[in-house]
Amino acid sequence: MHEIERSLEMARCTQTDDLEVHHKRRDGGNDLNNAEVLCEPCHEATSTYGEPGKTPPEFSYETKEKALQRAEFQCECTGTGGCH
Repeated sequence: MHEIERSLEMARCTQTDDLEVHHKRRDGGNDLNNAEVLCEPCHEATSTYGEPGKTPPEFSYETKEKALQRAEFQCECTGTGGCH
């Protein structure tokens, strides 16, 4: 594993409770490429959480399940700003 990959892995949020599937981009569609698994505090820390504007449609059950499996049922946040 490269040093950069190792540091990103170490910086990843370790939360596994209260996971939500977040739209990376509001206008990015509802497929797996636009899905990101975040714990509730990390989701609330995103720049678009709670902002007025067009709310994207909810992800399908299948997309949520695939996103959770891809994330190994863990928050995917790698923010270094102390999201919680």
